[in-house]
Amino acid sequence: MVVERNRAVVVPSRIFPDLAGRILLGALIVVGVLLGTLAGASAFLTYRITTTHNAIENVTPASYLLPSYLSLNFTDAEGGQHEGWLLIGLHGAPAIILCPGYDMNRADLLSLGAVLQANHFNVYLFNFSGPKAHETFSNLGVREAADVEAAIQKLTRQSGINPHRVGLYGPSVGGFAALVAAERDPRVQALAVDDVYERPLQMFDVQMDRKLGGTGAVFRFISGLVFQAFTLGTANPPVRRDLSKLAGRAKLFLAGEDVPALKATTEALYQASPEPKDLQLVNHSAGSMASSSERKDYEDRIIKFFLKNLPLRAN
Repeated sequence: MVVERNRAVVVPSRIFPDLAGRILLGALIVVGVLLGTLAGASAFLTYRITTTHNAIENVTPASYLLPSYLSLNFTDAEGGQHEGWLLIGLHGAPAIILCPGYDMNRADLLSLGAVLQANHFNVYLFNFSGPKAHETFSNLGVREAADVEAAIQKLTRQSGINPHRVGLYGPSVGGFAALVAAERDPRVQALAVDDVYERPLQMFDVQMDRKLGGTGAVFRFISGLVFQAFTLGTANPPVRRDLSKLAGRAKLFLAGEDVPALKATTEALYQASPEPKDLQLVNHSAGSMASSSERKDYEDRIIKFFLKNLPLRAN
């Protein structure tokens, strides 16, 4: 009689698949928490960057003992009110509009304005933000460009100011806004910009790096997406394409050695710009000058540019 032996049946173990599934689930949870944390941190920093503005005005034309000035406000396209000072120069002379940079206000440019007025220019200083301005968030230059256009319209209607020739100056956000406004308005005959850029996202990245001391690729990517969500519906002007409109108009590009990213964008826009143009490198941009002698040298560069390229009397 043949006795059959029971054959051993191999039953697949559930331990390893279950363990792998748990590890995968745990990894997904960790990744999800990490991405959520990064997104939350990005949203917070984006909010801080796009709402930052300096409201403290330590000096006024009165404290500077300027001889002749008046308060002159204007209304933007959204109906918001912007505060400004008009420093009155030679009757019939052109006006130079000083556009404040990131985290700056009109008082920060009053030293430059006073020297330009002493050289007989009419000078206008204003704030992008203020208690009567409707905008809460800044898109780092696009809205500000519309504000500069509104300021030009207001200023060129004033008596005693040449309505056909205007000068613009601005650092960082103010420089971007001035550049865009100059491309749109042929009355701008002389343009000086400091640490300018082509796309607001480039300025956003600089501010993000300043707040964090540098960012990783993943965080930078997520932050860029959050910034684009904050500025959803904002059409970036074709800055580089429209540079050709500035042909025949004087342009001064100042690039600070202290911010390599903005130095690179400034140099790129200078290279793409038509003549006449000039590029000058400085140790520090407008918002970070370390000494009064450095500020004087910086202001002398701007004054010489406007004296050469924006005559007080038209030919």
